[in-house]
Amino acid sequence: MTTPPDEILLPPDADPRLGPVLSGLVACLCATLTDGGRPACACCLVWGSGPPAQDFCACDCDDGHGQAWVRVVRQDPVTQDARRRRCQTWRTQTTVELGVARCVAVTGPDGQSGPTCAQREADAWGLVLDTRLLREAAACCEALQDVMAWPGAVSPMGPQGGCAGVTLQLTVEV
Repeated sequence: MTTPPDEILLPPDADPRLGPVLSGLVACLCATLTDGGRPACACCLVWGSGPPAQDFCACDCDDGHGQAWVRVVRQDPVTQDARRRRCQTWRTQTTVELGVARCVAVTGPDGQSGPTCAQREADAWGLVLDTRLLREAAACCEALQDVMAWPGAVSPMGPQGGCAGVTLQLTVEV
């Protein structure tokens, strides 16, 4: 069993090209959600083959709730010249996901009465706003200023277990 290092690894140390892009996107996402009146209790870079577990979905904190994240979805090499010279770093097209999940109305304490239309509509409009804020975070982020970036799919998540959300993917070339 290994123990993690005492020092925190800085983004440029982890990857001098991709690290600043990822940390910049996290900062842009967190700030955009807060400025848009929809702050999340947790907003961070995560790792995994899918969106993170909705551990913070139902939390309430200083005028916010839910969780937001940035994660790497996949990396593909950019191949222009098949010849390789010595120890060369390949450029990559990296698909990155920005996401947010919130608690949504569920079946009442009696186990019978479902959410009302008004509750469902309030949840839906909140997630429509979150969708706009995700697009704004990606479109206006200075961390993407010097890299090629292409917008990708926007997809709803859930509802499941009282959580629903939205993800946005974009591809960056670094």
